[in-house]
Amino acid sequence: MLEPRVFHLLHLSYKAIFRAADRVLMSRYGISAAQNAMLLYLLKHEGATMGQVAVALGLKNAATSGLVDRMEKKDLLERRPSASDGRAYELYLLKYGRDIAEQSKSVIRASNERMLEGFSDDERALIAGFLEKIIERANSFGVHDLDEPDDTEQDGIDQKDNEQ
Repeated sequence: MLEPRVFHLLHLSYKAIFRAADRVLMSRYGISAAQNAMLLYLLKHEGATMGQVAVALGLKNAATSGLVDRMEKKDLLERRPSASDGRAYELYLLKYGRDIAEQSKSVIRASNERMLEGFSDDERALIAGFLEKIIERANSFGVHDLDEPDDTEQDGIDQKDNEQ
């Protein structure tokens, strides 16, 4: 049996989903999917630090900073110095950002529904469970977890011969 190309298929799925989301969100609200993800996160976590947002959205700090810069220019949010940590900034939605976040929820719901069209409730639960397990397992990989096992032979050559 052929081994499934899970990594490749997940990558293609991710790219296709975000391209579609970018097209819809850009045409309706003038924002990207990444910007929308930050707006939706801040709806529930008003005043989160940039570091917290970076972790929650799986972004690097530099990418988060650039994203916040672009969103500030669009009057979607503002950053304020943290009262408890002089090195950190907290993020707050502005009215325009809050309005877009609220409006975009229906677009996200409709997108999810369209992607899962034709799947039974059991199949939908199976898909969600599969993706959650993939995320959990991928997040648990250590640096050497995917290394090849240490064999005494490598490509038919005795390891001792390689040490000379």
